[in-house]
Amino acid sequence: MGEWKTVKLAEVLRYRKGNILINNDKEYSLCRVQLHRRGVVLREKKMGSQIKTKKQQVCKAGDLIVAEMDAKFGGYGFIPDHLEGAIVSSHYYLYELDKSKITQEYFGILIKTDFIQNQIEAKGSTNYSSIRAWEFLDYEIPLQSIALQNIIAAKYLKHARFKEDLGIELHAQLKYLSQLRQQILQEAIEGKLTVEWRKKNPELISGENHASKLLEKIKAEKRTLTESAKYTKKDKPLAPITDDEKPFDLPEGWVWCRFGELCKGIFTGPFGSMLHKSDYVQNGIPTVNPTHIIDGQIVADGRMCVSVRTKDRLKRYSLTLGDLVIARRGDLSKCAVVRHEQDGWLCGTGSFFVRCLAVNRNYICLAYISQKAQAYLLQDSIGQTMDNLNQKLLRKLPIGLPTLSEQQAIVDRVDKLMSMINELEKQVSERKEQSEMLMQSVLREAFTKG
Repeated sequence: MGEWKTVKLAEVLRYRKGNILINNDKEYSLCRVQLHRRGVVLREKKMGSQIKTKKQQVCKAGDLIVAEMDAKFGGYGFIPDHLEGAIVSSHYYLYELDKSKITQEYFGILIKTDFIQNQIEAKGSTNYSSIRAWEFLDYEIPLQSIALQNIIAAKYLKHARFKEDLGIELHAQLKYLSQLRQQILQEAIEGKLTVEWRKKNPELISGENHASKLLEKIKAEKRTLTESAKYTKKDKPLAPITDDEKPFDLPEGWVWCRFGELCKGIFTGPFGSMLHKSDYVQNGIPTVNPTHIIDGQIVADGRMCVSVRTKDRLKRYSLTLGDLVIARRGDLSKCAVVRHEQDGWLCGTGSFFVRCLAVNRNYICLAYISQKAQAYLLQDSIGQTMDNLNQKLLRKLPIGLPTLSEQQAIVDRVDKLMSMINELEKQVSERKEQSEMLMQSVLREAFTKG
């Protein structure tokens, strides 16, 4: 099919100079080149009187536009048809393709590869980050006949359409799996996942094992702690739960309660003013903020560690095994249980930490992150810039409480189902990676075999 040859871009591109003088009474479209080779879009429309620099360049559909400062970050692409006549400043370079030597479709495929990008980055290693118009023309590309370019473009387009269709399918699958996660959580805290468990264990949900008896014990323990020196803070009584607050009917053996009734205390992390730059060290005591709660687990961040001296100063914010950490701003659905290796970490400024009484912490965490619970919290916690959660609202959150035995059965069932979903999500992600690898393989083959 012919031999490949390597040519400089100057052989297939012509640098197009020329400015127009902006008319104050005319409206203009202004372009923006997206980074990472993601194309050219409309930035905004302005009247000429609003444009300070009166000398501008006019774009033509099909022009290759290169950003002087952002080329090394992939700031280049083709002007789309709908931006014919748009304007850009002198900080952009416009090039016309010699269509007798190269097609726009073929050049577009080259842009998706790293032929050009690697050369820009190699020559942009100095402190001066911009490139010159002539430098771009000095870069080299592989070139063949127009006929072979058309064959390559057709082959690439075929695989690109397949990848796009596959991407839509995989996105739908991930969305479905996300919805399935929420459905599992909701059915869990409504007792629907343990219907058969209750049928097999009637003695564990009745009489002295009824959840109402568990709630009585919890309240008694809380009264004892309140009266002792170990726990001196006395919470305000919580109002009875009204029928309007109950989002679903409880199964046999369950009872409604409020979140605050299950807690020794709900504590706010230290204010930002309590922590200074000098308090943070590498390999110190990790602090936990909402960003450190990922997929229901607390993860360490080496950039957010504090010194032992700081921990001693803020020891009342130290986390203990079994504490719940809950985001108090931003994404309020973030909640995790402190594990053994996290005992002694420090609660951060954007979180609550909650010490529960005789309940399964993992079950309470599931109940908190369920859709119905989040809907209840969000109705009163929406701020002007982000969602904010306060202790009063958190304490009055209604919780459907089963017996301790059923709490553990629910946690076990959810863990099993979530593991299955995790595996399915992993398979979907692998298929996405395989489609990307296929496209790269197509590109490599196109520029080696034609």
